[in-house]
Amino acid sequence: MSAPTSNLPSPLRHALTRVAGKHLSMQVLIGLAWLAIAAVLLVSAQNFFDRIMDFPRAVRAAFLVLDAGVLGTIVWRKLIVPIRRRWHAPDAAFAIQRTWPELGSRVISAVQLAHTSSGSPLLVEALVAEVAEQVPALPLGRVVPGKPAARRILIALALCAVASGIAFWQWPLASVLLRRAALADIPLPTNTIVIAETRDLRASVGANVTLAALAQGVLPPQGRLELALAGGENRTILVRPDAENPARFSFAFDNLRQSFTYRFYLGDGRGPSFEVTALPSPLLESVEFLQEFPAYTGRASLRQPAGPLTLFPGSKIKVVALSNQPVSKASLSFVGENPPASVALTVDASATRVSRGEFIVPPDGLSGLSIPLISTEGIPAADTTTYPVTIETDKPPTVRIEEPVTNADTIVPTARLSLRSRVRDDFALARVELVTEIAGEQRRRTLTIGDRGIVTHEFIPVSENPPLPEGTQLTWWIEATDNNTVTGPGVGVSDRRQLTIVSFAQKQQEVLKRLEETSRRMEDVARRQSEVRDSLGQALRPDNTPAP
Repeated sequence: MSAPTSNLPSPLRHALTRVAGKHLSMQVLIGLAWLAIAAVLLVSAQNFFDRIMDFPRAVRAAFLVLDAGVLGTIVWRKLIVPIRRRWHAPDAAFAIQRTWPELGSRVISAVQLAHTSSGSPLLVEALVAEVAEQVPALPLGRVVPGKPAARRILIALALCAVASGIAFWQWPLASVLLRRAALADIPLPTNTIVIAETRDLRASVGANVTLAALAQGVLPPQGRLELALAGGENRTILVRPDAENPARFSFAFDNLRQSFTYRFYLGDGRGPSFEVTALPSPLLESVEFLQEFPAYTGRASLRQPAGPLTLFPGSKIKVVALSNQPVSKASLSFVGENPPASVALTVDASATRVSRGEFIVPPDGLSGLSIPLISTEGIPAADTTTYPVTIETDKPPTVRIEEPVTNADTIVPTARLSLRSRVRDDFALARVELVTEIAGEQRRRTLTIGDRGIVTHEFIPVSENPPLPEGTQLTWWIEATDNNTVTGPGVGVSDRRQLTIVSFAQKQQEVLKRLEETSRRMEDVARRQSEVRDSLGQALRPDNTPAP
């Protein structure tokens, strides 16, 4: 324990404090100088050998740990320990006595006796007063010489100056070496600089992977690709520049089977090390499609397994997919002439192997769908099955006129023309109309649909609104509209018929003309029958030969 200096005279106390303070300052300066010298030498040596031997990152990390240990030891021994053992008043007194032996033991005695009650107070007081008068008058700077500290500081400054000059001369090589010493994963400057085009990759087992790097500076005729396989096996693959880009070197791996690390060596340049990780790709274990048909069809929901699908336009398709491993993303992808946009599926939070979603079947343009998956490792499915899709169409109604049978008719204004048609549809009919067209103007009349799609109507010209006069010529047909509210409605149209409104005289003349034509045809038939009978009789008559 150091002796207190509060009982010493102020001149003596200040002198002792000045000596102790200078000693501490010199020790700190010496410690800092040693620290600078060691740091410069360690970094310079490491950079020198790294430039020659191109240390891997692990070796540089070991050097960094060694550097930290050496510098830590210097800090402890040259800075912390001297600070903890710094001089106090007795230490300064002993140092003064060693410098001026003629003082004898008066200085240390004065320091030790000043705070004790032993001895004669008058003698102690006289001794302290004498020492307090002698010591401050001495050249105390000689007690702690500054040459050792100055010598080490000059050495440190000289080393720093030399190292700085070399670094400036070798810049930017020095910058790269310093960054490598700090564990930056960058290559040494070379005539050929290797720039990574592909880096760390994750790919599915069985996928095709292409590794590539670019060369800058001197372009070599070939390079090599060093592989370190997971089992400890090393392989070397020669790579040649691409035909289109001589600065690009690549190699394609077909059917990836295992993980490995790789590094490109091009000319005297070496690229950074990267890793290719082979992971299993996600696969669909099962998928189910639930088809909810449009309400107008009246159909019940239909559940379909994976395979060829028959879908109805406007149906809502609910999809539930189960994969063989947890997935992060799943979607519905469509193919066809005019496919809809992809639909993202929702991955269950509690069961990440299950994905759900839905979509509406378009009217056309869809011929297949698939469910691409991406695993939680970011690996896409290597093989995605496309399920063929057949779009079931809602055909428009069919209309067939059964009566009248002729395509053109005439009728007097008061007569009745009986119409009969048969209408059919895939699901249901919304309405059936009789359409008449006179001089380009159409009139429509809704007809009643009977059993089995039979539609009948009595057409009376004078009962029309307005009544149809003689000489009117019109075209008529029947239109049927279904109840398709999604892609329709579908409209079916019968063949067009002609109808002319004539007078009674014209109708009578038409009937007589028809009778004459019928009579003429009957006479022709009778004549032909007579000719056939005569021809048949001659053929059956025996030959006219003389009797024996």
